[in-house]
Amino acid sequence: MNHILEPTYDFTKRKFLNCILEINIAHAAMLARQQILKNEDVKKIIEANQRLLRNGFDQQYNPEFEDLFFMIEDDLKNEIGDELVGNMHIAFSRNDMDATMFRMIWREKVVQWLKLIIDMKEVLLELAKEHELTVMPAYTHNQQAQPTTLAHYLLAVDKHLERDLDRGFSLLNRINESPMGAAALGTTGFPIDRTFMAQQLAFTKPLDNSYDSISAADYMLEIVGTLSTSLSTLSRFVYDLMFFATNEVEAIRLDESLVQTSSIMPQKRNPSSLEHTRSLISRTIGELQSAFMMTHSVPFGDIVDIGDDIQPILDHGFLHTYQILELLTEILKNITVNKDKLYNRCREGFSTVTELADVLVRDYQLSFRQAHHIVQAFVKHLNTNGYNLSHGNAELVKEIAKKECHIDLSLSDEHYKDAIDPYQFVMVRSILGGPNPKETEKQRTLSANQLKGYLTEIQEWEYKFNSYKGLLLNGSYEILTNK
Repeated sequence: MNHILEPTYDFTKRKFLNCILEINIAHAAMLARQQILKNEDVKKIIEANQRLLRNGFDQQYNPEFEDLFFMIEDDLKNEIGDELVGNMHIAFSRNDMDATMFRMIWREKVVQWLKLIIDMKEVLLELAKEHELTVMPAYTHNQQAQPTTLAHYLLAVDKHLERDLDRGFSLLNRINESPMGAAALGTTGFPIDRTFMAQQLAFTKPLDNSYDSISAADYMLEIVGTLSTSLSTLSRFVYDLMFFATNEVEAIRLDESLVQTSSIMPQKRNPSSLEHTRSLISRTIGELQSAFMMTHSVPFGDIVDIGDDIQPILDHGFLHTYQILELLTEILKNITVNKDKLYNRCREGFSTVTELADVLVRDYQLSFRQAHHIVQAFVKHLNTNGYNLSHGNAELVKEIAKKECHIDLSLSDEHYKDAIDPYQFVMVRSILGGPNPKETEKQRTLSANQLKGYLTEIQEWEYKFNSYKGLLLNGSYEILTNK
């Protein structure tokens, strides 16, 4: 069993030791407050746990003990005696302790993830501000579709991150409910105060059902789902960035520190940072999905599948997600945009012809289906002859309208040139959510203002979690028991 128990012991000690000791302190304080244990006994229990919390627990795995819980208990016995350590665990089980310490760690991991999402949003919003007039082709089905701006594109990514934040904060509220007091699963006959325990450990409230308290795994799957959803979005963004960075497109240039050369081809600027990001995203999503199989067909109750065994999956998922966000944010901070290249891509293609069709409808009273048919035939004619829109003119459009639909148009060359101008295309699209710079500035400002609220909320959570730790570490018996 050592090949299972020892790695679990090492992982638990590395990740959860402080949580266990904080739970011991809070539980002992509650026992005194409820007059279940004598004041002088609780003082000794609290002080012994506080010393261990300050000094750490460096003992290696000992196969004589089942896990870290019992090794800590044995260490405390040597200091304060069997009776006090035994009484410390009145109305207290490894079941509710485990369920509680898992939530204590993952709530902080979620906060750290939210902070990194906010960091990336800040960079995206700065880029959006810088590129409100950077006209570029947008793509549907991997084909040029219509002109937009880089700001418009980046704000679309930003909205995805905003929803990630909403999901994360909502998840954080569901994680931050305390299982303590559930004991094994059926609570206890002692008059404990679960609400006081929750408050001591910075939980919002106790979980309502004690059976649920020790058997819940859905919040862990929510973590998996929330991280995976965000990573999937980032993978799409990375795909686009890699496309923009190709020699053929050359819309963006990565910083020298974020590319690698070839061992044989001197000209190469391989986008290795993006490749590593993409690879790590794929790996992380794959690892996270295994959590669903680990909870599949597992009975309700305390069981190692949703206890010790699933925790490393979540830990690795968070670690790799942090790395992905940090690397991608660094890439964005140092990116160079080829504005002229992006603009010329729009001029060289046919992405503006939607506006040409719209002009025929708005100014010449054609039905949209007629206008669509005429412009489609016009584009086909240019393509067949190896031309682009700059080779077209109003006369050719009128000829095709006459031939295809028997319509006499009075389209002017000036009107034609305006219709195929990528800047004009963007400027007339000032509807809510559109690419017009005034509209993208509204979108960016709204997002920036919302970001301030997210930052405030993050700071409140961080203060809450830091405050309770300081209190349990340094607080006197009287302070901890509110006596």
